[in-house]
Amino acid sequence: MNKIKPRKIWIIYGIVFAAFVCMGVFAGLHHEPWADEAQSWLIARDNNNLIDLLKAVKYEGTLPTWHLINKAFQLAGLDYDHMFVIPLVFSAIGVILLFFTDAPLWSKIMLPFSFFVVYQNSVVARQYAMVFPAMMLIVLFYRKRFDVPVRYHLALFLLALTSSFGVVISCSFMLWDFIMMLKKRFEGPAYKKYLLPFFGTGIVILVMSYLSLPPDDCSTALNKYSLSKNATNALLFNIENIALRYIFLALMLALFVYYFRRVLIQALVMTAPLIIFMAVVYQREWHMTYLFFLLVSLLMIFRDDFKKTERPFEKPANVLANIMVVMLLAVQCAAGVYSVYYEHQHAYSPAKEIAEFLRPYAGEGAVVDREGFNAIALSPYYDQPLYTNDTCGKAYFIWSYNVPNDKLTKEYPDVFVTFRYYEKFGQDYDVYKFDSHMIFKFGELETEPYIVYIRK
Repeated sequence: MNKIKPRKIWIIYGIVFAAFVCMGVFAGLHHEPWADEAQSWLIARDNNNLIDLLKAVKYEGTLPTWHLINKAFQLAGLDYDHMFVIPLVFSAIGVILLFFTDAPLWSKIMLPFSFFVVYQNSVVARQYAMVFPAMMLIVLFYRKRFDVPVRYHLALFLLALTSSFGVVISCSFMLWDFIMMLKKRFEGPAYKKYLLPFFGTGIVILVMSYLSLPPDDCSTALNKYSLSKNATNALLFNIENIALRYIFLALMLALFVYYFRRVLIQALVMTAPLIIFMAVVYQREWHMTYLFFLLVSLLMIFRDDFKKTERPFEKPANVLANIMVVMLLAVQCAAGVYSVYYEHQHAYSPAKEIAEFLRPYAGEGAVVDREGFNAIALSPYYDQPLYTNDTCGKAYFIWSYNVPNDKLTKEYPDVFVTFRYYEKFGQDYDVYKFDSHMIFKFGELETEPYIVYIRK
């Protein structure tokens, strides 16, 4: 079989990239940010100096990376309606980096349209948009990491900046190298050049993680969710039957063991910490982006080891393994396209609609109160705090049990935005319901309505 000429390959890449950007822009223009996205935007907008911003982020339980990026784009003149540009830029960089890897051509064509790339990390404006480009940098530098240790460890540092999940993955990669250095007793010219970037990055990541720990009065609680359900949904789609779910995961484990059979211990060292962290500490559906991109990256890094066929049975087994990977990626692409279509058909959040609906009341000086975190999704559409009961003069939600976020200004405010019905308002209020639709893969994830009470 004749190989495709480089010029034709880059024409293919250009078509793929243009189609990816068009899909991302289309979905972004129809996307209505959820409260999680509004929170980061508001923290960046309402804190004009670095110290205040860092103090606010401490209660978020994450690093200030995404909030600082939001601030930079705000200072550059980006408005809230076009916030999707931020994650789309990062995902587009990831797609370009993917083209420079030695992954097979079919994967470079399919991966940009997978659910986590074309939708979850290109449209939803959260820090997870940085995961894809960071992982692609790690893939590009991994095999030559002893030749370019600074660039490789900067890629690990970039991944660690995204969240605690990124820290776990970065430390897992470094753990394997530390084991190898111990085995070699830190001898050899390659290791000598590697030591300073290795320990420097490790120390910075540990200090950075310590400084990002939430304060004692932080009210956020980590709830445990079903890892088997979320992992199955991330790799395939939602399977309600527990037995079928574990059968699928057993098949994935068998594929994992076979694909990484020649580097199995190394692959386990790089993946087990993340899985344990997710199972024991915390994970939600959208956090599965880390698991997905970790597996994708390892498939690329150890592709040459997989292709070796020293035994007769390995050639047909390799073909079968590749078919399974292609099928899984095809499901991801179908979910990505469906999610973009769904975004066009259904409001991810009715926040903008409600904000316009309430604008006359806010302009007349009505007492507008809120209850619940989701209500802050309306706030970015106002230059000044919309809600009278916003705490500390800030429009964002403050995750502290010392801050009464939901304390009403008065028992019966003029306007009340919440997510549930209250019988006590009785006949004195007109009630308006606004539906929302949060999707993950092929299923709706959250459909909590917004309830708006207007005093008659």
